[in-house]
Amino acid sequence: MFYTDIDSSLIAYYIGIYIMVFLFGITIGSFLNVCIFRLPAGESLTKKNSHCMTCGTPIKWYDLIPVFSWLFLRGKCRACGSKISGRYILVESLTGIIFTLTFMRFDVIEQGLIYPALICLFLAGVIVIGFEDYDTQEMTVSVLVYLVLIGLATRIITTLFPDETRGCNDTVVDCFIGLFSVSVPFLIFGFVLTPLIYSFINEDHKSARKIKKRLKKMHPNSAEAKKLHKELDKRLDAIKEMGPVYGFGMGDIILMAAGGLMLGWKATVVAAFIAIIMGAIYSFVLKFRSAETDGESVKAFAFGPFLAIGLGLASFFGTQLMDWYISFLTVPEIPVM
Repeated sequence: MFYTDIDSSLIAYYIGIYIMVFLFGITIGSFLNVCIFRLPAGESLTKKNSHCMTCGTPIKWYDLIPVFSWLFLRGKCRACGSKISGRYILVESLTGIIFTLTFMRFDVIEQGLIYPALICLFLAGVIVIGFEDYDTQEMTVSVLVYLVLIGLATRIITTLFPDETRGCNDTVVDCFIGLFSVSVPFLIFGFVLTPLIYSFINEDHKSARKIKKRLKKMHPNSAEAKKLHKELDKRLDAIKEMGPVYGFGMGDIILMAAGGLMLGWKATVVAAFIAIIMGAIYSFVLKFRSAETDGESVKAFAFGPFLAIGLGLASFFGTQLMDWYISFLTVPEIPVM
């Protein structure tokens, strides 16, 4: 009976923690919605009160309760009845669920409260980045800086207080390697290899190279040379109008650098792998749909949401998955007879 009472008290303790974490998470999610909509537009997060995007009516405090107000109002404005985007309840619910899962993954009794709290702060920024990039194909510099600072603060705290952050198994070396393990390959591929490869396969680049070779073999004042010069100028103008083509943006690179600093190289590599696989599938779907509808092929899309999903999943099991993969590749020792 004694043990049953202890078990019941422990279960009630955990349930209480999870409920509080979820409620705190959806509250933070409400603030993240503000960040997602206002930061890309350069608007203040504090000076402007929440209002209906259709009629402009200020929203009362009792209609700002995360998740529950949206459900109670059935996703409509109380003043004008216009539809309120489901994005609000999506971000709020997602944040609450992620925070709760984080505290379920890292046991606060055995591993302490600090590390899961730091993970939640990091993932909150990742959520903002993912939705921002999906909406605008841009990442706010301030949020990227925030993620780097959270990663740096986590490294300092886990190094100075290892007993209070037992949930973190990554060493300083792991995280220092993680800072460069994905960000540097992304930098090389995005800003060196991709422009180089594109210059070899793009029709305007290929035509410009052929014209230059032909011009070297003929008299500069000939009629044909003048005609080729006009064609060359046309091709160069097209290349200039297209602008440089990069595989990854600096936002993607900084995001993965922050992820490596926060989670270590193993989890960051897993996050990148997940993102690349998902991005490849999404690209294939886009091409398939454009081919079916005879529409214009989509050449670029936001990669940040896939990196955000990868970092979110890797924060839970990325290190363990990489350890399993390494052990799978390791050749077992042959016992000596």
